[in-house]
Amino acid sequence: MRQPLPNKIWNGQVIYLRIVSICICLLLSNTAHVLAFQSESASTVTGQIIDDQGLYIPGVNILVKGTTTATVSDSDGNFRITAKPTDTLIFSFIGYTTSEVLVGNQSQLAITLSEDLKQLEEIVVVGYGTQKKSHLTGAVSKLQNKTLGDLPIQQADQALQGKIAGVQIQNVTSEAGVSPSIRIRGNASIGASNEPLVVVDGYPTTDGLSFINPNDIESIEVLKDAASAAIYGSRGANGVIIVTTKSGVVDKPSFNFKVFSGIKNPYKVHDMLTSTEYVEMLWAEEALGGVGPTIHEKAAWSLGNNADWQEEGLREGRVSSYQLGVSGGKKELTYLISGGYNDEKGMLINNDFQRFNLRMKMDAKLNKVVKVGVNINPSYTKNILPASNFTDYFRTPSFMPVKHTAETSALTGIPEGEWAHGRHFNNLTYTYTLPDGTEESVVARPWNTSNNNPKFISDNDTRTKDSYRILGSTYVQVDFNENFYFKASQGAYVTYTEQEEYKNEGTNRAGDPNQGVYENRLRIDLLSENTLNYSKTWGDHDFSALGGFTIQKVSNTYSSIVGTNFPTDYVPTLNGATVLDLGNTYTLKDESILLSYLARVTYAYKNKYLFSASARADGSSVFGPENRWGYFPSVSAGWVVTEENFLKSNTFLDMLKIRGSYGVTGNNDIENYASVNRLYPENYSFGSGTGILNAGLAQSGSTLANKAITWERTFSYNFGVDLGFLGNRFNLSAEFYNSITDQLLLKQPTLAFTGYTEFWNNIGKIENNGFELELNLNNINKTKFQWQTSINFSRVKNKLIEFSGEDRLLSYGERNEVYLAQVGQPYIQFFGYKQIGVWNTQEEIDSNASNSLDRPGGLRLLDANEDGVIDDEDRVVLGNPFPDFTWGITNSFNIGNFDLSILIQGVQGIDVFNGDGHYNEVKRGNRDYVENRWISPEHPGDGMTPYSTNGMGWQFTDFMIEDGSYVSVRDIVLGYTLPQSLTEKIKLNNVRIYGSAQNALYFFSKDYRGINPEARSTSGAYESPLVTGYQRGAFPVPRAFVLGVDLSF
Repeated sequence: MRQPLPNKIWNGQVIYLRIVSICICLLLSNTAHVLAFQSESASTVTGQIIDDQGLYIPGVNILVKGTTTATVSDSDGNFRITAKPTDTLIFSFIGYTTSEVLVGNQSQLAITLSEDLKQLEEIVVVGYGTQKKSHLTGAVSKLQNKTLGDLPIQQADQALQGKIAGVQIQNVTSEAGVSPSIRIRGNASIGASNEPLVVVDGYPTTDGLSFINPNDIESIEVLKDAASAAIYGSRGANGVIIVTTKSGVVDKPSFNFKVFSGIKNPYKVHDMLTSTEYVEMLWAEEALGGVGPTIHEKAAWSLGNNADWQEEGLREGRVSSYQLGVSGGKKELTYLISGGYNDEKGMLINNDFQRFNLRMKMDAKLNKVVKVGVNINPSYTKNILPASNFTDYFRTPSFMPVKHTAETSALTGIPEGEWAHGRHFNNLTYTYTLPDGTEESVVARPWNTSNNNPKFISDNDTRTKDSYRILGSTYVQVDFNENFYFKASQGAYVTYTEQEEYKNEGTNRAGDPNQGVYENRLRIDLLSENTLNYSKTWGDHDFSALGGFTIQKVSNTYSSIVGTNFPTDYVPTLNGATVLDLGNTYTLKDESILLSYLARVTYAYKNKYLFSASARADGSSVFGPENRWGYFPSVSAGWVVTEENFLKSNTFLDMLKIRGSYGVTGNNDIENYASVNRLYPENYSFGSGTGILNAGLAQSGSTLANKAITWERTFSYNFGVDLGFLGNRFNLSAEFYNSITDQLLLKQPTLAFTGYTEFWNNIGKIENNGFELELNLNNINKTKFQWQTSINFSRVKNKLIEFSGEDRLLSYGERNEVYLAQVGQPYIQFFGYKQIGVWNTQEEIDSNASNSLDRPGGLRLLDANEDGVIDDEDRVVLGNPFPDFTWGITNSFNIGNFDLSILIQGVQGIDVFNGDGHYNEVKRGNRDYVENRWISPEHPGDGMTPYSTNGMGWQFTDFMIEDGSYVSVRDIVLGYTLPQSLTEKIKLNNVRIYGSAQNALYFFSKDYRGINPEARSTSGAYESPLVTGYQRGAFPVPRAFVLGVDLSF
């Protein structure tokens, strides 16, 4: 008989069985739940992501764990993703802790991400890599693209004005499609280029900011000191602008469409007297003892006013932009494709600009070791250029119509409706009744000119410029381990430009032959860059190193054909020309090679002691064999004082970093083959007697080669301080710098017996020193209201230290105005006579220091050396074309769904030579030049305004030098983002409607008599590096307003 088990054992087994039973039940229950969840299909999960302060976080990466399904949050922190209840969503964003959330039965999520102070580091793009902003020891400014694509501009360089300290953007003309002048920390050279290097996605270009679509830009970094720019060696002397374009993100395909359209009008035009008003003014002056109108002026008065010539030369400009892009990808591959069309009808008639651009960018991770990428950016621009300067319009008197009226036809005999020209009105009999009832009949010349009217010239002179560009690059990156990788980049930048001009017969003057001009240029720029990169962090140490080499080859091909005397204007093809201008018909080729080796190391200890050093060696074919290599080292260091124990406990100061740098950069941007004499076509005479001419070649150019020329070198020091306080709500960066450029490259006059007029030489030194300030304020940071302010201020002074052993050099402009380059002073200064008043009588002239040209009503000049005679020895410095300082203030607001950005920008203390005052029509007809002028000894006016052409020429004095300072409300952008609830109903991800304005308000200095203080003449005599600051015929400041919409779906 079986014995029963002991109770103790039995009880233990019962308990065990109970536990097993419970576990089985739980397992079955959980399995049922899992099966139930798995049987559910994936559904859409939406939500919003905010930070600890309740602010929306855009751009957060949301990934379904274990899959490639991903998306990103929009500008309001909203997201939408497809997931199953069993899925886990991973939320990650730079500067915030990563969060994982199980979907479960939730269809809408509210996610809060906390800042990760260890990770919260702004990354800055530097030469050949990136760097933590906290580890920077050089002078680098960063501009994140927020509204560049909203502005009524066509080129990215125009959008930088007033936004970055030390970067001066000057719109030298208001013509559509013309790039502004860019200077970083002043002018470091005289004879070589002063334009900065522009690097687009790692590729150095000559015109990167002019052709790139502003909407494609992710960020812009500016390397301003040698420690930052020396890694670019010979190309970094004028600073470096690094443009990083947008890339694809891990997400399903996301489309963006953006369009704006608006108008552009002149802010101000010249206040010109009409022909009637001018003569009536002379009659009024005659009653005060002044000179009355001549018979020619009265003849013009008799015709009345038939045209407002400024209005005839201008029109309402139109500006529009259409952009479409798509981006997306998976974890291993991302892509972005964007295309755009920009169109601008300029304010001046016959001035248009169009641009078509396409960008394709792809990055792929082939495996754990190899990454590859491709970036292709083709573009096409078409520019129609104006044939008439604006001077030609405002000079033309109002009595002359554009086309003959019935009245002028009866007078001149030219059929009604035909173009009217000044010569049509010369030497005719004019019969009219004066205001006092007197009748006069005279033979007169109301406007004695042989030039045709400017609107006729513009309609009969066609100038077009077509530019085709393609910038393509590819890279391969091999990751040997997480700290060490090799990157090889290969690229090509090809530009082809065609420029055509055709003038009909008699375009500028009667009898001028018709003319056709065709020019083209093909530029092929090939670049190979190869670098090894190593970085490692261990304990308190951060170390990185870079080494590599680059080679760049640039080939240029030029062609030009000029033909005249076409049988008819209806067939303007060059093969129809009966005469070829052989002097301007040619083909040319040149090429240059730049071979470089580079290296950089950075080190940080405990994130408070920072060090960086770089070196680059450049070999350039531009120079002779003995001077081809230049060496450009740099070193910098920093101390983060707030990381010291004695400051860690403070609650006010978040960041205090002191840094300093020294480095050398170079400049080789001069014409090719300056070190060798070139051959030119010439004729040789062979045989007896006078001989027979035979074609050949000879060294007959105007520039004598100099095989000894070498690099310009710029030695730069920079001292900077970075401050952050009150929880980094306020951030301040201050820079103090000094740079000296020696071995200045300049074409120098040479002796006549050499057979040349000039030669290249390294002849001097120039110094720039200055101060920069950038202040960023996070004034208010609430959920529904944010207000940020950004302020920048720059001051730079240049000085000529040495100039080929000479103390000074005088240069001359087109009106023989004088420019002085003097050692110890700014390298360009206006030079001439200083006005102290207006001569009132001949007796006053005879009894004081005077000149033989002086007349009553003319300018009275300072006897600077007090010798009793006004002569060349009395000329003094009258000013200079460099500003005392530049500044910009940007205020950005977010109020609910509204956003507002306002940029106020200004330039102070700059002098400009206003060449418009040289023209008699301006002296007599511009109110700014005739109001309060001298009329007679009894009516001397304000004592400072001369009478018309009396006395000394204005261009030799400071009377035409004016204060070019200005303040502009440069940009205003106002936008409204539709609520997410509304956009979901119309199946869109985001909709933003916006309007923007450019130059909504513009304030001139009181003594400026022009219409655009930013404009400068840059052709002819003003291509000389020692002649600048002159303006003539400036187009008006443009004021633009646009409306646009930005859609994503």
